Amino acid sequence: MTDETLDLAIIGGGPAGCTASIYATRYKLKHAMIADEFGGLMLNADVVENYPGFASIKGKELMGNFKAHLEALGGTAVQGRVESVAKRGRDFAVTTGTRSFLARSIIVATGSERRKLGVKGEEECADGYGVSYCAICDAAFFKNRVTCVVGGSDSAAKEALVLSRVAKKVYVIYRKGKIRAEPAMAERVYTCGNIEVIHNANVKEIVSDDDGMVCKVVLDNGSELETRGVFIDVGFIPRSDLAKGLGVELNDVGEIVVDADCKTNVAGIFAAGDVTSNTLKQAITAAADGARACWAAFQYVQAAGRTAHANPRRAGAHRFIFPGK
Repeated sequence: MTDETLDLAIIGGGPAGCTASIYATRYKLKHAMIADEFGGLMLNADVVENYPGFASIKGKELMGNFKAHLEALGGTAVQGRVESVAKRGRDFAVTTGTRSFLARSIIVATGSERRKLGVKGEEECADGYGVSYCAICDAAFFKNRVTCVVGGSDSAAKEALVLSRVAKKVYVIYRKGKIRAEPAMAERVYTCGNIEVIHNANVKEIVSDDDGMVCKVVLDNGSELETRGVFIDVGFIPRSDLAKGLGVELNDVGEIVVDADCKTNVAGIFAAGDVTSNTLKQAITAAADGARACWAAFQYVQAAGRTAHANPRRAGAHRFIFPGK
């Protein structure tokens, strides 16, 4: 594979990565946004009600708008999973399964993945046997059944509300005295007729029947709940392994440490969105991070006096290669 030289490689295609690509296109930086799936975790967001300009919008629709905006500007995107990033002189060698790039700067916008509960029976009942990490993906399989959601965050509350539309009963199991979702979201959960919140309890074991399907959960308070589905939403793990391999500083939970300009401790590497140490993990803040990170990367490349700049726009010069999206 022959390296293509870029001013900027953006790793990740969620709100942070896509916004960074929009800005990079406007700054005329020769760049590529590389993502294995455009949209990231936002594709699984049921209803987004805190993104300015949209009173209520599906996560998938919102990311469709991001994509349309980027396409209208002539932005570039590459579908693929980044397998490695390595320092090469003053630049960074970025490789996917089929392509390789030599980038003068990097924005890591790899987001996060759902954390597992780590209890007995969880692994055995995953992949179609009753344990799920996405209600918007799997709720339809539990029509008129009893289900439970483990967790008490804003996203866990949303999972419960999605399930409440189809399930006969939804238990929310949370380890503290009150779920910590946004007040408006928490109120919906507590007032929903077929949702019951069980406080101060943890799932100790997920039990399956003779067919291997979930049939109940055992709690650490000694009680058991019959359920056919267990939806786990107990936080996220930042996808920061690529950055760690480059000597980028991480905090004690694995998030990339950034300053107010989304700079890391390694010159030429910037980070944006849920993978960073920034506190609020939402689409609007991820988008803001992407804008800041791209501005900082632009300043870095300009200061080095080594910018390649994007080629003049011409018909067919820039295109998306996300088949089926």
